[in-house]
Amino acid sequence: MTFDTEHMDLPSDAPWDEKPGESHVAQGDIDTIPEREITQEDLSRTADDETNWLLFGGAYENQRHTPAEHITPDNVDQLELEWRIDLAPPQALEPNPSHEFQGSPLVVDGDPPIMYTTVGADQLYALNARTGEKLWEHYYEPAVGYSEDAPPAERGPAVYGDTVYKSTLDLGVLAVDRYTGETEWYYNGAAAYRGEVAEDLIHEELQWVRERGSTSSFPPLIYDGTLLKGSFGGEFGVSGFFDAIDLEGNPQWRFNMTPSEEWVGESWRHGGGTAWASAAIEPESGTVIVPSANPGPWYGTVRPGYNPFTCGKVGIDIESGEYQWHYQDSPHDWWDYDSPSPPIVFREEADGEETRFAAWPGKTGWVYTVNMETGQLHQRSEEYVQHVNTFSLPPYDDIDSAEWMMPHLTGGTNPQPSSFDPNTRTMVVKGANEPMALSWYEEEYEAGERYMGMDIVGGDPPEDIEEPDEPTLNAEEVAEGEDPHLEAEVDEGEGDNGESTNGEDGDASGRPAYPPEWNGAIGVIAGIDPYTGDVKWQEWYDWSNYHPRGGSFTTPTGLAFAGTPNGVMAAYDVESGDRLAEFEVGDHGVDGAPISWVDPHEEKQYIAMPAGGGHHTDVELGTTLAVFSLEI
Repeated sequence: MTFDTEHMDLPSDAPWDEKPGESHVAQGDIDTIPEREITQEDLSRTADDETNWLLFGGAYENQRHTPAEHITPDNVDQLELEWRIDLAPPQALEPNPSHEFQGSPLVVDGDPPIMYTTVGADQLYALNARTGEKLWEHYYEPAVGYSEDAPPAERGPAVYGDTVYKSTLDLGVLAVDRYTGETEWYYNGAAAYRGEVAEDLIHEELQWVRERGSTSSFPPLIYDGTLLKGSFGGEFGVSGFFDAIDLEGNPQWRFNMTPSEEWVGESWRHGGGTAWASAAIEPESGTVIVPSANPGPWYGTVRPGYNPFTCGKVGIDIESGEYQWHYQDSPHDWWDYDSPSPPIVFREEADGEETRFAAWPGKTGWVYTVNMETGQLHQRSEEYVQHVNTFSLPPYDDIDSAEWMMPHLTGGTNPQPSSFDPNTRTMVVKGANEPMALSWYEEEYEAGERYMGMDIVGGDPPEDIEEPDEPTLNAEEVAEGEDPHLEAEVDEGEGDNGESTNGEDGDASGRPAYPPEWNGAIGVIAGIDPYTGDVKWQEWYDWSNYHPRGGSFTTPTGLAFAGTPNGVMAAYDVESGDRLAEFEVGDHGVDGAPISWVDPHEEKQYIAMPAGGGHHTDVELGTTLAVFSLEI
């Protein structure tokens, strides 16, 4: 199928280089930062260089797979805490209970290695990767401000040359000197919108107080002299776009994520389709695979058709910005089943030929694998979370009559980056397993206001659940149905109307408090073969936890590392799911994406695990970065 697409206009008279917000810089011992120019060759070979981690996903293919072989199943329990730091002081978090640390740090090799990391809202740090000492920090204060009730997450920076780059909450990009933390230039992505130049520095339809869920920043991607940058605001009726700029901050092209030729009437103008989570690059073809968000509004009556390119992935030629292909997890979506989880790229022999694939888990609760050249579906995996009444249409303005459905709009998988072990062909995926009920109502678009038109309720936790004695799970026990963390069992007793009450009275509508099919688990970590679609293992979490967020990484020695909702980093056998060791990170959930690097001067392999609290139940606040090491 061929799709007509057009680039959005980039008016030459727009204030592309004017910064609407203010920067605040504090410096420590910046003289300890080694001079080290990062080249395109460095970025391209970082997947094979154990001494650094230069890209969000560990490489352009986003596999989050370190080449370091020093940590093994036999010695993983010997990892020791090297240092721990709280980047945002607890008093700053007190009014911000939904503050999250979802990013992935970067490490540039040297003596000492330097870590660059972000935390919301709009804070960028340079740290000594050996000690955790702050060398400089750069806080960008967006002109539109941000909500103290729900500040946005941050997902990490990019590095190239002597510069570190960061997306900002007002749709810009900051270029910062890696050695001093001082601003080099700013790209104002809100200077023009739908081809219209902003009357001030930010277009009037892009001015609203930023908050989590609507403005999570896209980690910039740099490839062959081009910086790639996403957009956000799917719940605010924006028209999504994807930008390419040069490394001096000049706009090159803007891809329309809601192509007007493929939408009915003017529905594209508020059609959503933003690109707010990290992309992957397939270097051989020069294609960037962009995650796309939900359409707007959430109810579909005002936007007939499939609403391309929402709720899926879009392949775009990096040099020209031309459309290559797209795949939709949820065409004409009604359920907020967008597709933010970053894709991975891998190779496998198919029909006798080596074939390149892109794969990702969706909010829909399956892993999708497509042919990289065509975007055609190779397979949809077995379910890794439960499906109940999935894709049922919500009733109009009657939440009481809405039936339970699963997955919840938080997932399946939301922005959590998966990892991939090419040796065992295992993808490590995190998911939520909650019920929800929806009903829709008509809503008029108003700039800066939410444009959703949907009422949402969640299921109540089972009353008979018991707090687990230990904050661990055992994959073998899960497989045998003996997991001590799943104490709640579904009560098959029937109420007066013949419906299962699950031991609950339900609500005034007569609807049970949760669906009878629900297994009592709120989330899962799973190992999945993205080529065959087989689910190899699952580790379930009950209501005494929260569903697992954040990312993971794998090793050539058969390990996977991932954070859990109860404040630990766990080491798994990547193929069986057996938990081999665990390490305390903090007294809050672990939302970040871990990375690894080797310091040859110290003769150690390190693991950095970012953790953020507030989005989990029964945890303390905090934005922690914990680093562990093993002597080699």
